Amino acid sequence: MHNTEYQLSLEETDQFRQQGYLGPYTLCSPEEMLKIHPEIEKILETDAPDHKKRVHNRHLDCPLIHNLATHPKIVHRMVSLYGPDLLLWRTRFFIKEPGAKEIPWHQDFNTLPIEPPIIISAWIAVDSVTQENSCLQIVPGSHKKVIPHVTATPDMAFNHMCDLNFIDTNNYVNLEMKPGEFVLFNERTLHHSEANRSNKRRIGLAVRVILPIVKIFKWDTPKHKVIVIHGKDRVKINERS
Repeated sequence: MHNTEYQLSLEETDQFRQQGYLGPYTLCSPEEMLKIHPEIEKILETDAPDHKKRVHNRHLDCPLIHNLATHPKIVHRMVSLYGPDLLLWRTRFFIKEPGAKEIPWHQDFNTLPIEPPIIISAWIAVDSVTQENSCLQIVPGSHKKVIPHVTATPDMAFNHMCDLNFIDTNNYVNLEMKPGEFVLFNERTLHHSEANRSNKRRIGLAVRVILPIVKIFKWDTPKHKVIVIHGKDRVKINERS
């Protein structure tokens, strides 16, 4: 049975349909996030059991990361938008040290090895995230069309970026967040972050959640698997032995 404690209002669900994002919301207080900082730092200094990309899918081997990614404050809001059956596919830390490159404007669906490309993401602020240290930026309403992607310029952190001839980024929103806050957005929401021109690091944890009808064609690591975080997986097209 769906817990309604964090159920979204009709106004919030309408905003998500019209704007492509919601938040920030509070997952935990800045003080609570500060308390678990040392453990997160320790995790990011170690390899996962089956791969060397320390920022990828640490929910599979670290209960702390699993608990953050599957917190009811995130999951129950996702249920309000996407229904009762949800699978956790990926988590990834986005760490921008001082001087880190710009992440170009992009829509996530363009590089996702899934079909159909239906995904809802939560982006959790681990550090204080401000304009100064490269906060997430989103263009409201940009999810309503698919934008061509091209090879990114060398100064960018990603290999692909939206073709700037097809987008208007003048009405972007700066999603500044305190530690412990998060936002939600979908696979076509245009987003970006500037180069980190400050002397302050910023860490964000991205949580990627899919529906059971979504087929994964490329797995990140040998032991990568999806986890049912709400409801049931009646389709079972992503089970791995």
